[in-house]
Amino acid sequence: MEKEDASVETEVDRLMGAFEQLMDRRPFLLSDVLLRQDPNNIVEWEKRAGLWGDNMTEVTNTYTKALATINPSKANGKLYKLWVNYAKFYEKHNDLETARVIFNKASKVPFRSVNELAELYIEWAEMELRAEDFENSLKVLEVATTGPKKSKIDFFDESLAPQERVHKSMKVWSFYVDLIESIGEVDDVKAAYNRIFELKIGTPLTIVNYAAFLWDNQFFEDALKVYERGVEIFSYPVAFEIWNIYLQKAVSRQLGLERLRDLFEQALQDCPPNLSKAIFIQFGKLEEDRGLMSNAMKIYDRASRIVADKDKLIMYKYVIERTIEVFGLVATRPIFERAINALPENEAKEMCLEFINVEEKLGEIDRARTLFSYGSQFADPRVSTDYWEKWDAFEVKYGNEDTYKEMLRIKRSVQAQFNTDVGYIASQAVLLKAKEASERQAAQNAVGFVKSTTSIKPKSDEDKINDTAAAPEEPAASNPDAIDLDMDM
Repeated sequence: MEKEDASVETEVDRLMGAFEQLMDRRPFLLSDVLLRQDPNNIVEWEKRAGLWGDNMTEVTNTYTKALATINPSKANGKLYKLWVNYAKFYEKHNDLETARVIFNKASKVPFRSVNELAELYIEWAEMELRAEDFENSLKVLEVATTGPKKSKIDFFDESLAPQERVHKSMKVWSFYVDLIESIGEVDDVKAAYNRIFELKIGTPLTIVNYAAFLWDNQFFEDALKVYERGVEIFSYPVAFEIWNIYLQKAVSRQLGLERLRDLFEQALQDCPPNLSKAIFIQFGKLEEDRGLMSNAMKIYDRASRIVADKDKLIMYKYVIERTIEVFGLVATRPIFERAINALPENEAKEMCLEFINVEEKLGEIDRARTLFSYGSQFADPRVSTDYWEKWDAFEVKYGNEDTYKEMLRIKRSVQAQFNTDVGYIASQAVLLKAKEASERQAAQNAVGFVKSTTSIKPKSDEDKINDTAAAPEEPAASNPDAIDLDMDM
């Protein structure tokens, strides 16, 4: 070019043209290489078709060549997507007839998975919906779901062709039912759901959806029969959600009390303890709403004995709450006693404290003190400091020197008991260590902490006794249960 030779300039133009042509062809050349390496690569065939843009002839040739080349049994990727995109290409150019022909051919392809064929039928039906041809959409799904009247075909039998098994695809049936509910008649929906049950492919969600459809269309008894059918088909724990909805609907229909009781008893018959709490509470509420409080309390009491261990404390608290509201504080005493005997130590201690609060409200100071003494066997003074602090405050408020000394004696006795329990010591050592570390960390993180130059000596037990003895006694009117003791202090 520097020599301004015309022949050189011509040669450069030729080489630049060849280079530009090579760059334009580069994606196709790379695609050729990849497809020669793996002619069954679905993704690469899709990219190849995309390279041609809107060149209808070349895109069609690419899809035709791809579908002729790919071996369905060796397809690397989801083959149905290639057929779907091929049909969508014609749909994009408003050629629905050709798109339908492509879908029809695709429905006969021996796909590796029955789910691919199911997806193909759904895509075909969706194309018809986009074209607002609802009748054709229904026909497509009817073809997909048609099978032997008494089908014994196993959906998961890979030895059978997908076309033989697709009528048992719940994915296709779900789409079909949704479409019928939208544009079909109630009888058509019923027929579709009944066919699902005949094929034994229904799921708990199918039961719930069918019953909800019938309920919304005011077929209340039919809806309850569907729930009944569902709990017969499915066992616990799957049946729990069906029972939960079934019982709520049955109660809302205000069925006869005996019929409702039978339903609740059926629900509880095989119900695992860890799932029974919600049903018991619902059962008790039914009796309450009908004004039968004694029956409700019997049900709650039964529940507190049957529910899982992790739910017992919650259940006992619920029973006590309802008892207080209906029968008053005094009626809770036997429930508290049962709870303390039935619950593990840590929860029994918590229940003792609640029982003490009740007795204190009733003015039964001696009973509350007895409960403190009984519950102390569950409270290690080194760990359950809150328990002993509450007892300490109780004695300061209501007690005297003798009762305070008795509390300290019991405290020492309990601590000695826990000290001799080797297993308990081992289990608590970790907790104590973690607690101390947490306290140290909190002290280090305290904002504005300044170490004091003087120390304050904590009060000894004898000082506390003297403080208690020195404290003025409560007026007699404030404690009607106080005993007048002639004591020489």
